[in-house]
Amino acid sequence: MKQVLVVIVLSLISVAVQAQSRPVEGFLFDLETQKPIAGAELITEPGGTVLGVSDSSGWFSLVTTSKSLKISHISYEDEVINVGKFVNGTRIEMLQNYGSMLNRAVIGADRRAKTMKEQIVSVEVVNPDLIAEKNPITIDEIANQVSGVVIQDGQISIRNGAGWSYGAGTRALVMVDGMPLMSGDAASVQWSFISTENIRSMEVVKGASSVLYGSSALNGMINIQTAWPTSKPKTKIVGFHGVYSKGSRETLNWTNKALFNSGLRMVDSRRIGKSDLVTTVEYIDDQGYRFGDFDRRVHAGLDYRRKTKAGLQYGVKTHLLSTSNGSFLLWKSYDSAYNAQGDQTTATDGFKMRIDPFLKYYRKGWSHNLKARFFTLDNQVDNGDPNNDQSNTSNTFFVDYQSGIRMMSSSKLTYGVTYSSTKTRSPLFSGDQTTTNLAYYAQFDQKLGKLSWTFGTRWEKYTLNEREAKKPVIRTGLNYALGKASFFRFSYGEGFRFPTIAESFITTSVGLVSVFPNPELRPETGNNIEIGLKQGYKISGLKLKGYIDVAAFRMRYEDMMEFTFSQWSKDVSIGNGLGLGFKSVNTGNTQISGLDMSIVGEMKVGKSKVRLFGGYTLSEPIARNPEVVFATDSQDRAISYLNTSSDTTDNLLKYRNRRVFRMDVALSGKRFECGISSRYMSRIENIDLAFLQQPFTSFVPGIETGLNLNPEGVWVWDMRVAYKLSSKYKVALISNNVFNKEYLIRPADIAAPRLVMIQLRATL
Repeated sequence: MKQVLVVIVLSLISVAVQAQSRPVEGFLFDLETQKPIAGAELITEPGGTVLGVSDSSGWFSLVTTSKSLKISHISYEDEVINVGKFVNGTRIEMLQNYGSMLNRAVIGADRRAKTMKEQIVSVEVVNPDLIAEKNPITIDEIANQVSGVVIQDGQISIRNGAGWSYGAGTRALVMVDGMPLMSGDAASVQWSFISTENIRSMEVVKGASSVLYGSSALNGMINIQTAWPTSKPKTKIVGFHGVYSKGSRETLNWTNKALFNSGLRMVDSRRIGKSDLVTTVEYIDDQGYRFGDFDRRVHAGLDYRRKTKAGLQYGVKTHLLSTSNGSFLLWKSYDSAYNAQGDQTTATDGFKMRIDPFLKYYRKGWSHNLKARFFTLDNQVDNGDPNNDQSNTSNTFFVDYQSGIRMMSSSKLTYGVTYSSTKTRSPLFSGDQTTTNLAYYAQFDQKLGKLSWTFGTRWEKYTLNEREAKKPVIRTGLNYALGKASFFRFSYGEGFRFPTIAESFITTSVGLVSVFPNPELRPETGNNIEIGLKQGYKISGLKLKGYIDVAAFRMRYEDMMEFTFSQWSKDVSIGNGLGLGFKSVNTGNTQISGLDMSIVGEMKVGKSKVRLFGGYTLSEPIARNPEVVFATDSQDRAISYLNTSSDTTDNLLKYRNRRVFRMDVALSGKRFECGISSRYMSRIENIDLAFLQQPFTSFVPGIETGLNLNPEGVWVWDMRVAYKLSSKYKVALISNNVFNKEYLIRPADIAAPRLVMIQLRATL
């Protein structure tokens, strides 16, 4: 795609001596789209001083003594202009010989905008159109469409960096507008608190991003940016209604009633003077497909921002969420997989609130960004057992100050400080617990011709009640332009993750399964090495453009924390489940290495457009020291990888899929749209051995049968078709798991059957 930067400059004063100051003003706009270009910097050439920045209408105004100015924008090639030769109407065309997707601005792991081609780690960008077209109930459904990403029970694993963690602890961070949206007690992602209708961009960063983002980004991160209003007010209203199909086996169906999934979403964004206002209202009623499994929620939000000409903007985002949901952990049996073991389900009524004030200031190449969040959570839990109170409340305070200064035109320093604190109260976590985190970070970026390199460091201090841990981590990498459309990269990043409150103190039981605390749990450390090549392509005859990315990676973790099944309680009575259950322990040293490939493309076919997004990940997640004893149970039995794994072939880690494939193809025309998504995952080869042994197999039968249900792996297909009734209204038919494929998400949990939805969308 040819990105063209056009400059119209009107010189107001003509002078004979070049050393005299002259005012220069005009507009910047894109020749292809005819849209204004905001945020372009006008820089003295030579010298590197930023004299002005174009506003939302593309307008800039400055005074300079320079003969030349450089216009720099993250999505366009730099252009040097001769100030003295400009007259009204002068155009500068920038011709590019590769797909413009390489120039797409992303935040990545740097906490500031860089183009895709400049990144030193793998970054995947999800097109916002895909989110609207697939109509996800929660945004994790879209994250699961990215190559190398697998989500189990809401927990993220990127490139097999994590297994099934029972809802506690994560190595992959989810950021919304620059701040983590995770619970402070268990580091669980608050997917239902993210409105799918106001997402401007969604990025998936693969590999350690801990230097600028903190310990939870040890394995990577998902960075979501919400949208602010444009000059034209917009109201989006989306309503949908769907029905779950019956299970592929008659024994799965626990009711003859139709089970529905419905919702209504509304987002209104408008600019009032110098203020921006975004209002969000969302109602979801998902009856689920399993017995006692449902999700009802109401989400309301108000985002406010005010901008001034002096480069200052400030505001606050306030969001409320009321939820009522039900779930169960283990099925009754393979034949009754939609029913709960022991008919025991858990119902939760929850309330969540987040208040996010922020302030940004930019002046002459120096930026200041202050963000804060107060997040409160209150879950009232009814599991049918009055003696097992799982209700919990927590309050989390987060604040981050970040500053960036352009030291020269080709280098920048980013530095800041982060503080967070969480207080939780719950019998689930053995009473009152408090954790804090203080971190200082800095990163230097330098560009020398075709070479860009980065070096950053972060110092972390964690406290959990009386426990304390400190550690520095580093990140470095380079990117080299081999050609116009070829970019080589190398990166090395370290991470440090402290145990969560849940991992350290959780005490509960779910049916026959108990979960035990481990207050002596040690922090884990890790590092990630990646070598990658990004190649842009463009075939003019086919009107095809895009890029291909290939990366080889290796992640290593020391003292990895994982839940492990054993006889952890000394009370081995039948009433105490023989003392059996799960506990988070440090399982030793691990390594995940592999190859990650992705492809992104667009092609014009007449007046229609085809969009392609997909990739394949092959990995080998192994225990490096499988024979090492990493714990002893209540009966003084040695616990190691070898005696707790169901399959020790190749020393594979538990709950991982070695091969993962993702692909989405969409066609959009003047009236009709259609799309198809495919997801492939190889079978989980290794789980906790206890799931396949007595007494577990007597009480929760059929897990081994479920694991072998798809021995060659599973393919899942989604399809969608839409018709534009007018420029404002669209109707769509969407089907998830269109072939009603039966497969396991994790032991004793089967995936949803076919879901068919009709969606009505209005953009006013």
